[in-house]
Amino acid sequence: MNFQDVLNAVTAGDSDYLTAKKLGITRGTFSKYRCGNKTPSDETLDKMVELSGLPAEKVYLAAYAEKLHNPVVAEAFRHLAA
Repeated sequence: MNFQDVLNAVTAGDSDYLTAKKLGITRGTFSKYRCGNKTPSDETLDKMVELSGLPAEKVYLAAYAEKLHNPVVAEAFRHLAA
């Protein structure tokens, strides 16, 4: 599972704008998550867990795998989140 999969589960058919409102963030911030330009705070990740119904460890591992600049470690995180 990668972080885009998490974002898709969080939106669950809603618009990115509506999802951003549910998360208490701006649409622009949510867009940065989609583009990989920003990693959500732990508080936002917790809200993503609630909205998506995904296990917290999968959400966190997928988010932090995107943040890492070491491809070997990032791939290991992605594998754990699968």
